[in-house]
Amino acid sequence: MNFVIVGTNFISDTLLAAANTLSNFNLYGICSRQISSGERFLANHPTNTDAKIFTSIDAVCQDEQVDVVYIAAPNSLHSAYAIQCLKAGKHVLGEKPSAANSKQLAAILTAAKQHQRLYMEAMMTTHLPNFAHLQAALKKIGTPRKFIGRFSQYSSRYDKYKNGERPNTFLPEFANGALLDLGIYPLYLVIALWGVPRSVHASGVLLESGVDGAGDVLLNYPDRQAVISYSKISQGENITEIQGELGRIRIEAVSQLKKIEFIANNGHKELISTEFDEHFMKYELENFINTIEQNQGESSVNTHQLSVDVMQVLDTARAQLGVVYPADLSSE
Repeated sequence: MNFVIVGTNFISDTLLAAANTLSNFNLYGICSRQISSGERFLANHPTNTDAKIFTSIDAVCQDEQVDVVYIAAPNSLHSAYAIQCLKAGKHVLGEKPSAANSKQLAAILTAAKQHQRLYMEAMMTTHLPNFAHLQAALKKIGTPRKFIGRFSQYSSRYDKYKNGERPNTFLPEFANGALLDLGIYPLYLVIALWGVPRSVHASGVLLESGVDGAGDVLLNYPDRQAVISYSKISQGENITEIQGELGRIRIEAVSQLKKIEFIANNGHKELISTEFDEHFMKYELENFINTIEQNQGESSVNTHQLSVDVMQVLDTARAQLGVVYPADLSSE
């Protein structure tokens, strides 16, 4: 299956390294605005040096040999690129978040349905083998009462921001900020497990540029609650817990589910997780490719509805935080 990767950042490197372990993946091309950046990217992947280099999404869409487009461009471009590719008859794997807001996501899903092509949000966590282990272990904690999801990681670009530079990761025009970059991981996980909350309450630290540097989102359910705590301007231990009346589940590194333990109220511990392939992005790719090969309209793991539910919570939280993107003001 011929893939084109749009974007040459670290996540594209990680995905390609994982994709190269799959027999039904072929890197047909890389799309970057500058040929030189495409060449540098391919130089880091010696087995893919024959791939084409595209300098526009238009050229990608016009190439009839392209089957799938993986979009890892800035968040603000996700929607326009995805819709254009879907209309051109390409399947699309869109890096999280799928779009800047719910209106854009709805437009993506409409295009996918109209043109009978697969769209899936590239959230890796729910495809990892340990996610299934986590789901099976939930019964051990009894009645669930509390989810505490943490992801605080001091950004490598924050020092540049403090020195007066304007890196994309801290600019609203690129639909960025700590919630969409980091907070989305524990948020996606709890909504995948518990569904849509009854109410959302958010507060946080708004930077001068207009995006959130850190924050907390409280999700209320009829009989339980979840707290999502995240930051790009401070470093945390990043332990997530799901607490119930009989015990709790402790998760290290919520985005990758690296280690999961059940801890009973009496202190007894049980390891739930298993070790998995270092190429952790291969699992979402396998699901995506299998879904195409089986002619299914959407992934059974990262369903369209799950993406919609997560995006609606993100929209509500951003509105309460005061984070406004140009796309929020557009009438299109």
